[in-house]
Amino acid sequence: MNELQRAEYLSVLGVASYMPRFVLPLAPAPRQAQLPPAENPLPHAGEIPAGANPLPRSAAQIVVAAPETATPEVKATEAAVLRDIGELTQQTKVAAAVQAPVTQVAPPQQQVQPFVLSCWWLGGELLAVDCREPGAALPVEALFNNIARALNWHQLPREQDRLRWPLAENRFGPAADASEARDTCSSWLEAASARRPVKSIWLMGRQARDFCAPVPLTKPVNDWNGVRVLAMPSLTQLLQEPQRKRSLWQLLRETYPEHTQVK
Repeated sequence: MNELQRAEYLSVLGVASYMPRFVLPLAPAPRQAQLPPAENPLPHAGEIPAGANPLPRSAAQIVVAAPETATPEVKATEAAVLRDIGELTQQTKVAAAVQAPVTQVAPPQQQVQPFVLSCWWLGGELLAVDCREPGAALPVEALFNNIARALNWHQLPREQDRLRWPLAENRFGPAADASEARDTCSSWLEAASARRPVKSIWLMGRQARDFCAPVPLTKPVNDWNGVRVLAMPSLTQLLQEPQRKRSLWQLLRETYPEHTQVK
């Protein structure tokens, strides 16, 4: 394919060709492109100065073979090629206009401040996850022990742990994202439940409910693969707002009637 044919193909496809009028900085040395055979004989040697470039001076001088010299077969082939290229170009433009991709706008990130979760295992009955407020200096341990005693779970084997988010705090960077906190905390809860199976999970406080819930908490008591998941106030909230203890005790009596019956 010579330079003229290449330019014609690009023009039919809607691609504009560009040729600088001078050598651009740092560009490679120009070279003579392959041109179609000249229809007219070249001038005599005396008519072209030595070292001159015998390039055409205008586009009018670059012509293909005259129509009268082309055979009917060649004319039919060229017409078919141009017709196919035109149809293909039109189909491509229509498909691009119809199937233009819609730019998806990413939702804004929700930053989460660092928090601490206290966790208790009571035998095979309970895993309680409570939002701890460091520095509050409230007797949360004593309140949790009283709740466990009211359910007659105070004699069960006990294990305790603490989860800090983020796992590695960067004081010089932005706060961690909510999606990252949810992925990490929910994965931790699933792994902890698989390692120590329990019958109930208490999510106490906003961070525990928002980031650790394995299922949507649409009700006070939710089912997760046979495990009861309860949404409850944190121990700190119960100590700061004692009036909320009544509704919590009512929830525990409805959920665990066999453990809260007065004998």
